Amino acid sequence: MSDQKIYLLLTDTGSMLTRTIKLFTRNKYNHVSLAFDAELANTFSFGRKKANNPFIGGFIHEDVTSDFYSQAKCAVYSLTVSEEQAAVMRGYVSSFEKDKEKYHYNLLGLLPALFNKVWDRENYFFCSHFVSTVLVEGDVLQANKPVALMRPADVLEALPFVPLYEGVLCHFNELSMNAVEQGLVFEAEMMIESIDSDGADLRFPDNFSPVPVL
Repeated sequence: MSDQKIYLLLTDTGSMLTRTIKLFTRNKYNHVSLAFDAELANTFSFGRKKANNPFIGGFIHEDVTSDFYSQAKCAVYSLTVSEEQAAVMRGYVSSFEKDKEKYHYNLLGLLPALFNKVWDRENYFFCSHFVSTVLVEGDVLQANKPVALMRPADVLEALPFVPLYEGVLCHFNELSMNAVEQGLVFEAEMMIESIDSDGADLRFPDNFSPVPVL
């Protein structure tokens, strides 16, 4: 079986909930999503179901081209996994998608988690809890703490993710769409090489750490 790549998308939308979480974590990014393609067309997480309502959340197939995400600051990483691992994770995520109405965002469990306390509620997740669970299910991650306490920084630290891009999400989307329109077969790393060196806000900084500092 051939190896495949999965992608980790970290975002900062600047929402009130994001700013509140950042007060506790001091992390640059506090929302994480898992994608199965370099274009981020198949990106999944737990978050708000409606852009204007942070209190109604659950399992979401994220549209990274939406107004809510387009101006978000982001960082994109890749990880090489086996074809079997990728298939298991896709299947597991599909099980969430089929029964998505029974899953909810664990807003009440978020505050205890920030203080390293687990409030594990059946069918309730927040973003890093969900991503960690999928990686564990695929035998990619061996978590050294309860998955309900995993933060985006913990996932990055635990696995050899390769940093690909940091900047505004809509710019990453434009690079992806341009490559698809040209009929190119590409890996996400190739898109980074196409960025104009004068576009400092689009380039992945030389001193960028793939592990956000707490």
